[in-house]
Amino acid sequence: MPPNMRKFALILLTSMVCVLSMAQNEEIVFTPQWTAQAQFAGYYAALEKGFYKEAGLKVTIKHPSPSNSSVNMLKEGKANFITIYLVAALKSVAEGVPMIHLLQTSQNNSQMIISHKPLKDINSLRGMRIGRWKMGYMEFGQVVENLYNLNIKWIPFVQNTNLYISGAIDATMGMSYNEYYQLMMAGQKIDKGHTLYLRNISFNVPEDGLYVSADYYEKHPKEARKFAEASKRGWEWVAKHPEEALDIVMKFTKANHINTNRAAQRWMLNDILDVMKDPKSGQRTYQLKESSLQKANRMLMQAKLIEKPITYQQFTRP
Repeated sequence: MPPNMRKFALILLTSMVCVLSMAQNEEIVFTPQWTAQAQFAGYYAALEKGFYKEAGLKVTIKHPSPSNSSVNMLKEGKANFITIYLVAALKSVAEGVPMIHLLQTSQNNSQMIISHKPLKDINSLRGMRIGRWKMGYMEFGQVVENLYNLNIKWIPFVQNTNLYISGAIDATMGMSYNEYYQLMMAGQKIDKGHTLYLRNISFNVPEDGLYVSADYYEKHPKEARKFAEASKRGWEWVAKHPEEALDIVMKFTKANHINTNRAAQRWMLNDILDVMKDPKSGQRTYQLKESSLQKANRMLMQAKLIEKPITYQQFTRP
């Protein structure tokens, strides 16, 4: 090969390596659906322990704001990957948000209704003033009300402890890993007769999952899979090293100016890891069962929140 040709070939090879290197180091933005807390410990661990970096990924975690949800950030192109509830994801896809399911971390429903008055059954909620989250998490509440025609008056909140304690609301929606603990720590005596777990009234549909924008997936399918696998690795590490994982969680809550403490985050992490276990096998599978997808579709259709089911083929990729 003539010297000029060798020089040209070397320049071309160097350029190709640079392009590949730039593509590999392109920043990936991940946005969980809420503020910094142990609910997202696996993703924090994957970042802090270098699992994303080992997969050749440059990842930044950006939490949503009270006025801009993770789904909105995905729609606006401000996030490549997000977490969101299964029912919320199905509703978003039905509304035209192009995203793809990658990983199902939660396998159970952790939502509950906490009431000042005893709750005999679902009909005890009829006509109540019930607090619900101002941003997100409200789909299950809508499903319950619409299916049973309960005439609930929903009171939106960002933080519900004071609303509940003051008696401004009759009951509140909450998570077993979060609001339930907050109310107990605030001195509220809440026994089983004053709580209604949605998983115990035929609403045990998985919650948190990992999603990617369809545009990013079509352009970078390998990177999307690598992100999912590294995230799974993060969660498995957390399950084996819970106290070290809490160190990482507290680092993120401090950096994001979240008012919390280690005891609250430990309660949350323990409950989250439990919610992640398959109810039959007791294992963390990270898989979305087609039967769970069908159940979520039926609920949303019965409540008239979607018009037709979202198929497994629409929702996932092989």
